[in-house]
Amino acid sequence: MRLVLRFVVMAAVLAVPTHASADDTVSPPRYVFPFSKIPVTYPRDHVDYPAADVEGCYARVLAPTAGTVTQTHTRDKWVKEVDSPGTRGGKTVTIEGDDNVRYFFSHLGRVKVRVGQRVSPGDWIGVMGSSGNARVTRCHTHFGISRICPLAEAYLLQGEIWPQRYLDAWREGKQLSPKREVAKNANSDPQGCVRSRADTRAASPRSVSG
Repeated sequence: MRLVLRFVVMAAVLAVPTHASADDTVSPPRYVFPFSKIPVTYPRDHVDYPAADVEGCYARVLAPTAGTVTQTHTRDKWVKEVDSPGTRGGKTVTIEGDDNVRYFFSHLGRVKVRVGQRVSPGDWIGVMGSSGNARVTRCHTHFGISRICPLAEAYLLQGEIWPQRYLDAWREGKQLSPKREVAKNANSDPQGCVRSRADTRAASPRSVSG
């Protein structure tokens, strides 16, 4: 009887999985509030399209989630008389997140990352400033969230969905992802990237490459 009981116990132990499945080990994207060191504020609206102009001069700008830096502008080439849409943002950083969402920061005073660099949530990517057309407005960082487009364009990049609810959530430590809302927009407007590229080229052909 004792031998039978020992066999049953050993069989039960062996039946328990010793490691998690592949699906169990995949963690969801982690998000952080992308500004630090200086207190920042942002309005609930934006002129012409969804975006947030975050104010808090010289605040550190951080990667909101893990991803890859796909574009930077480290020189401020904006000319007021020309006002090209491709240079209005001045010094900028674009990140394509592992969540398949694009994050755009412009009007930076300093860029601290390079194209191709991998970033983790909270990595320091720049400093808030007044480059581009912010030279004639105020020190701030423009923050836009959009789908990832295959070719360079300037309009959709600036912002496709309202980022305020995500900024609010990340500031409180909540893991709210914009992935679903961005995908919904892309499905309802599949020509968005094509239209944005055409509009950008029409506005300033030399400002778009790639």
